Amino acid sequence: MTTEIICGAALLCAALASARWTWWRSRAPGLPVLVYHNIGEPPAASTLTDLWISPQKFRAQISWLLARGYVPLLFSDLLKAQKNGKALPEKAVLITFDGAYEDTYTFAYRALHELGAKGNVFVAFNTIGKADLWQDPGTEPWINMATLDMLKEMRDSGLIEFGSHTMNHPDLAAIPPEDAAWELTESRKQLETALELEIRAFSYPYGSGAGSPEIRELVLKAGYTMDFGLKHGKARWPRGEDAGPIERMPVTRGDTTLDLNLFLTKGASRLI
Repeated sequence: MTTEIICGAALLCAALASARWTWWRSRAPGLPVLVYHNIGEPPAASTLTDLWISPQKFRAQISWLLARGYVPLLFSDLLKAQKNGKALPEKAVLITFDGAYEDTYTFAYRALHELGAKGNVFVAFNTIGKADLWQDPGTEPWINMATLDMLKEMRDSGLIEFGSHTMNHPDLAAIPPEDAAWELTESRKQLETALELEIRAFSYPYGSGAGSPEIRELVLKAGYTMDFGLKHGKARWPRGEDAGPIERMPVTRGDTTLDLNLFLTKGASRLI
């Protein structure tokens, strides 16, 4: 095989690999909404390591966002802009966390506080101060959840707002409609009482039920103004109820600042 053929093959492989990233796509319109799960190092026996971002990497990502002029918003910022018909900042971004873990307080909140950035946390009420009891401890180690005092400290900072993640984190599409309705209404009621604030945002556990008109109708009847799924892409904004659940882009362990930049600009980083 000649040197020219070898070089040509190498260039072709490099081009194909590069095309997996979405740098070649046009800039996507809409609001980028990022979703994180755990900030820290995963337990040795965990099978969900992709959901864990190291504290150092998380802080570096938030610093990177701020250095490039991105403006992290709260749920209330979105609601106020939509109500008043005002445009969002040019580089608006919504940072969300599914599950109010202890590490959300220990690592994520402290990094956001030190950097002066805003974030939004979805809470499964019955797990406050306990563990992620929806996991099977035989296959996935339980992780401690934030206590109510931790949630109140985050609330009082003015940098964190909260939404509901149901009472017990069930798969809403797999339980009877009356049980799903209770999970939705009771979690909002209990969170508002415990945190002494209005809860208007909701996130579907596992993203399940977000594509079901029947389940989404239960969400809206429960009094939520914004519901968040796990469908990838930038969120259309402004949006009405008929637009469906708000799209989000999960940030996983292997994502780099290249991926983050592509999330924010293209709505996806790699071809699936």
